[in-house]
Amino acid sequence: METQERKKYTEAMIKKLPKKNQKYYVLDSEVIGLRIYVQITGEKSFYLQRYIKEFKYSKKTKIGDWPEMSIAASRKLAALIKADNVQGKDPIVAAAERAAEKTLGDVCAEYISKKHDPKTKDQSKKKAEKSSIDAWLMGNSQDPKIIDTWKKHKEDLSINSKQLSKINAETVLEYHAAISTKNTYVANRMVGVIGKLFNYAKVKGYYSSDNPASKLKKNLNKEIKDHHDYYSTANMNKLIAAALKLSKQHDKRTGCYAILASLFCGGRPQSEVFNLTVDQIDLKNMVIHYKKTKTGQWTRPITPRMVEHLKLIIKHRSDADPVLYFPKEDLRHKYLFPNSNYGLIRRSKRGLKPCKLLHVKDVRKLFAEIKKVAGVEDRDLKSLRHTFAVFCVSQGISLRVIQKYLGHKSIQTTEIYAAVTDDFIQQESEKIAAGYVA
Repeated sequence: METQERKKYTEAMIKKLPKKNQKYYVLDSEVIGLRIYVQITGEKSFYLQRYIKEFKYSKKTKIGDWPEMSIAASRKLAALIKADNVQGKDPIVAAAERAAEKTLGDVCAEYISKKHDPKTKDQSKKKAEKSSIDAWLMGNSQDPKIIDTWKKHKEDLSINSKQLSKINAETVLEYHAAISTKNTYVANRMVGVIGKLFNYAKVKGYYSSDNPASKLKKNLNKEIKDHHDYYSTANMNKLIAAALKLSKQHDKRTGCYAILASLFCGGRPQSEVFNLTVDQIDLKNMVIHYKKTKTGQWTRPITPRMVEHLKLIIKHRSDADPVLYFPKEDLRHKYLFPNSNYGLIRRSKRGLKPCKLLHVKDVRKLFAEIKKVAGVEDRDLKSLRHTFAVFCVSQGISLRVIQKYLGHKSIQTTEIYAAVTDDFIQQESEKIAAGYVA
């Protein structure tokens, strides 16, 4: 196994550690015995290596996986384990003793009290996490759906009363399966919360084994929760016609163009398309540079229809269209879909502020009008992305190409759309069969 010299651990340094054709480790310069192993797959984990005189064996203990466990947390836990050695305790026995006195519910309560101090930042996220713990781990929910799920799976869901040492990967799997019958997203989320709780327990010295939630295979994060959350080709064209018609009204032009862009490129409407800037567009190479998305930084190809659409938008800007064009000194100048009413005040996490961008609430309102004009069924903005994907599949476009358009990390996610079209074909075939007269 390849080794390296001691280095001072930083998040940036660990992030840059490359994967090789064999696993290797890097020693920490601050804590003797602390190592970070880099697997062939590129996965990185903290370990503590030390010789225990009293018990005459060398012990390598896994502390946790990076980045789920921070550098500071790994050093703290390493110090705790080494303190047990000094006191003449077998670290395995010591960890077991600590775990025997703590249940997952105990850790929940402690975690919430420590992590949800009123003075801490990101209160909205912390409140959401506390709510999730209260509802799904402690069973303290007012939601009828959650209460109903608890009644049906009380035995499987009551893991908060179990001692940490009694919770293994199988226990978490059963818990995950029970929630998945009701809500696959919540099931995945709660396994993530359990993972955080066990990492916290490790840092506090309540637990020393592998995190039972770390290797669980979660539900596939499907782009289409409802297999019918898309428009047929005929209805898609009706939407396009309606949007182009309404775009002739100046006060609706920007929103219509943003909706059409989502249909023509398959980008996530709210997080990717609506906040596009002009410098992200490369018409020559037919790509969009997404600076920050759900799956990181991406350069994605765009279709010829999207290129035509962008040229139209840019033409309006160059013609000093009062809706799309703003001088360089205006903060809206860089945005492809600016808010024509800059004085419109929107509430954000930091309070009230002028809105430079086209606001999603305004787009939803306009989309409702477009659907009404088009005479199509009611679907949300996400259906624009799904419609693009299903349309591409129906046109025989390679799944690998569609994967690039959508920015999927895994081809498995893209394959969902192929399954959707197969389902649609089956439904239509049944209609044909029903039309025959015996």
